[in-house]
Amino acid sequence: MSPAHVFEPTYEAIKRRLMTGAWPTGARIEAARVADELGVSLTPVRDSLFRLDGERMVDFTPGEGFHVHHLAETEFRDLLELHLILLLAAIATAPNGGVAPVSEEQSYPDRIADLFLAIAERSSNVEIVASIAAIGDRLRFSRHFDAAILGDVEAEYERLEAAVADAEPQGEVRNLLLGYHERRAHEAAAYARALGSHPGRQA
Repeated sequence: MSPAHVFEPTYEAIKRRLMTGAWPTGARIEAARVADELGVSLTPVRDSLFRLDGERMVDFTPGEGFHVHHLAETEFRDLLELHLILLLAAIATAPNGGVAPVSEEQSYPDRIADLFLAIAERSSNVEIVASIAAIGDRLRFSRHFDAAILGDVEAEYERLEAAVADAEPQGEVRNLLLGYHERRAHEAAAYARALGSHPGRQA
């Protein structure tokens, strides 16, 4: 295993590339090339990719190497369902009170991820927090397609953020969370197509 001071930034850099769609879905990840680009040895890159394989963000096949994971329609729906269940558990167990507003300087995918994480953190359940963070990482790139598939997601985000920040009744927050997830589950096929056909972008 690589030293932590080398492994952690390498892991975070590779994960960020995956979350922002730097590589096309299914693309082979050349560990040696990534090591050159990051200025590290091959070992921390391979260690990072194996960890990301365990997190289902990349796929490893002996003899074929590492490939960007394809988030299929069924898996997308399942992740949304689990994400919703965990968020509903978080608001059901959280004390009364709102959460601090999320920084508006971030991109939409980062803002919505941070908002969901803030909801989870109010529950004080570390397992819920860790699970929401992990699912958010796996769904991160799909959120780039929200506006194209669903339309005005900024208004949806603002309603949810306001409800959470103002500590509105649990029923209201619950309904907004249900609506958020149901909209995306209904368009799961469109998300799967978009994720499967994107050509990759600059990280």
